[in-house]
Amino acid sequence: MASCEVTSSITSVLAGQIVLLIGGQSRESARQRLESQLRLRGAVHCPTQSHDASSRRFQSRIDRNDALLVVWIAGLSRTRHGECIRSRCRALRIPFIQCNRIPHPSALIDHLLRLHLVPALEHRAGLIRSAAHASEAAAGAVS
Repeated sequence: MASCEVTSSITSVLAGQIVLLIGGQSRESARQRLESQLRLRGAVHCPTQSHDASSRRFQSRIDRNDALLVVWIAGLSRTRHGECIRSRCRALRIPFIQCNRIPHPSALIDHLLRLHLVPALEHRAGLIRSAAHASEAAAGAVS
């Protein structure tokens, strides 16, 4: 289990960000728990089924490139889905993890620590903030 100080620093990186959950069946209570306990702007779930051969359903959501983290829920997804997700996340430099089910917030934090992803999340959060500021500046210049 992570110390309170480390947990607090990870929670502050996650706060106000979007986490994509891809795969498995919709579990609204688990999604809401992640969103509220980690103070996320959104925990967006793109459910899939093992018989769903197409990755188009979630590919466009990844391509929006606004997520801090992508979590692949491997339990009810095709292996090919995981390969597509991993490849797309690598190309866009979005941190990616694999879980068997939607993780509890404390389990997600432990997973991120175990994989040493905190620096990557901090870097990604900075990129998202920079893109948001550039978008706001461009919108201001147009009006």
